[in-house]
Amino acid sequence: MLGDMENSFLSVRNMSYMLDIHSTLRGISFDLKQGENIVFFGLENSGIDKICPFISCAIDDFDGDVFFKGHDVKNASYFERNIIRKDMVYLQRGYGLITNMTVYENIALPLRYHSKMSSDEIDYRVNQLIDEMEIDLSRDMRPVDIYQSERLKTAFARAIALNPDLLLAEHPLEAQCVLNVMSVMRSLKKWADSPLKSVIIVAYNPAVFSDIANRFIMLYRGEVVFDGTREEFLSTTNEYVVQYMTFSPKGPMMV
Repeated sequence: MLGDMENSFLSVRNMSYMLDIHSTLRGISFDLKQGENIVFFGLENSGIDKICPFISCAIDDFDGDVFFKGHDVKNASYFERNIIRKDMVYLQRGYGLITNMTVYENIALPLRYHSKMSSDEIDYRVNQLIDEMEIDLSRDMRPVDIYQSERLKTAFARAIALNPDLLLAEHPLEAQCVLNVMSVMRSLKKWADSPLKSVIIVAYNPAVFSDIANRFIMLYRGEVVFDGTREEFLSTTNEYVVQYMTFSPKGPMMV
């Protein structure tokens, strides 16, 4: 079993965390193949908000194991984690932009610290991403002075700047007008369609990503209550998913 985990793209085993009813995971296990894309969804107290920080080891106070491309993420040294984070990038809820840096400087940051690119190469890559995200007008502005959609575009551009193999996106469309972030959705779709790239998305609105993800996992009170393909998600009669997607007070979940 350990050998299989070490040889897999991403393997999570028995991920557990018990603090209170709002911060609980109970033995979550799953494997992610390279090129596969998963959406985790569920209620606010379902445990989904622990998935990305635990996989990335932004928080390592949990039980269980996470292996990424042969690396034991949880027990990796500081140096090893910096190597891992070049291939596994965490797009946080709220985006985590540096407030005293411009849009350009935020996107350039990982390239300056985690690549051997020259200044001209960095400039070319950043400008390429700015054009792709359609944020040229805000390139010299700070996060506090731009729209919410532009913050997401900036954070997404920064996340993919190093061309990682795995993108962890936590509530990327929360409080967003979908039309205003279509450039992000196009890039995310292009990313997800690549056989060498994978995405894990945590969201309250899983159906928005139905043409991006090929697997959907629902949690309730820290446990998996649904795990299926896109087709199974769209046609399921699973009582948890049906209650969730129809916004019904009637069903197995207490809301």
